[in-house]
Amino acid sequence: MFFESFWLNCTVAIGLIAALTFDYVTKFFSYWYVRHVPYKISVPFYGGDYHRILGLRSNTQEINALYKSYKEDFVGSVKSRIPDLTVKSPDIVKEVLSTNFKNFKSRGLDLDKSRDVCLRNNLFYAEGEKWTLLRHGLVSILEDFKISEDDSLECLSGTNGDVNVQELLAQVLDIVFKNLLLKDVDENIITDLRKSVQERTLRDRFKSYLKSIFPSVYTLFGLSTLIGQPTNKIRKTLQNAQLSKKLSLVFKLDEKENIKKLKTQPDDLSFGVLSSFITEGYIPILNVLTALFYELAKNPEAQKRARISSEHLDAAIKETLRLHPPYSVITRKCVKTYKFLDSKMLIDKGVTVNVPIEALHRDNIYFKEAGDFKPERFLDSSVHGYTFLPFGAGPRKCIGEELSLQIIRTVASSLLKKFDVYIAMGKTPSQLALVDYNFTRVIDDDVWLRFKPIEC
Repeated sequence: MFFESFWLNCTVAIGLIAALTFDYVTKFFSYWYVRHVPYKISVPFYGGDYHRILGLRSNTQEINALYKSYKEDFVGSVKSRIPDLTVKSPDIVKEVLSTNFKNFKSRGLDLDKSRDVCLRNNLFYAEGEKWTLLRHGLVSILEDFKISEDDSLECLSGTNGDVNVQELLAQVLDIVFKNLLLKDVDENIITDLRKSVQERTLRDRFKSYLKSIFPSVYTLFGLSTLIGQPTNKIRKTLQNAQLSKKLSLVFKLDEKENIKKLKTQPDDLSFGVLSSFITEGYIPILNVLTALFYELAKNPEAQKRARISSEHLDAAIKETLRLHPPYSVITRKCVKTYKFLDSKMLIDKGVTVNVPIEALHRDNIYFKEAGDFKPERFLDSSVHGYTFLPFGAGPRKCIGEELSLQIIRTVASSLLKKFDVYIAMGKTPSQLALVDYNFTRVIDDDVWLRFKPIEC
């Protein structure tokens, strides 16, 4: 229907466009209301995600706030316009991660189509058949990795006094990971890749933020926040490395059908797998070890026990993982309409489910005096499995758990035998500053501690 007045037609058209736009962006705003689930109030174009989109809160802070604000087992929100659910009960967490994994097998990050070869070939971001192939292949490769106390600590000779813990530990881990992955290569590729990930320039921080908030936009523009494309030098080096040969053998890359299934080329796969060992292995391990020595420096008695007892060292490592988990939130996307067990709650395909790892770890209901560093709590095996999830759980549980713990245990034990660790007066922070970066939690500031050699 048209009117004789041009301006009246324009007014009506603008009104219709505005109404349709408003209807589109607010379509799911009543999603949780009709399901009788407590939820965060939404606003047009932002949903309930305005704190995160505007940078007022990180994803961890937002999920933790939702966890603490409601007593119910389910807490709803809307990310932009899509329903988002945070689950609080350990039994429901088990249901999502393990019991009914087939209904929540996707991470919901939608970054598996990224042009960045590191993301496309990273198990953390993979989906569907590629995830299955990558997981089986990488599990078999990890089984061959062995960690032993060697000469990796020789680089620390002369260490005495106040040191930057991250820099000190990086010297050791550079050697550990080179021996694991590229022992037959002369170039310092591990060190170079680690430094490029750690730089975290303002530009990289913004792209990481965009990837977390608007992953589809990140993918659309072909952005890269990790290590990017491998240089010609790295490609040539990797072609002759034992790691590439092992990958080629495990994934049968001499067969075109397997390359088609993996949706990648052999060189890209080698570089992607190598970079994933840095981003999903090296960096989280570095942060956990930094947090471990920070906590042990603040708790001399716990340090003394960890030095003389492997059981107490393991307990200290677990307590560090509880207080400072590498991943504070695990996400899963519902792949089809699902009704939660023992509940009338029904959610639709496409709804993202958040498992609040850090919030569970710091809940006084499950851990007495949850804010305190008390390793002895892990000497008791009665801790609920689905309230302690530093490596996740279920079929998508981190495949590097055993190797990571072995590296952390070996490095920590070796250093504790050689050094007493103390607070560096005026330099050690009163608390660790952790921030979200590329879906992980990293220590944002330098941590200084005093390392004093133990007299033999």
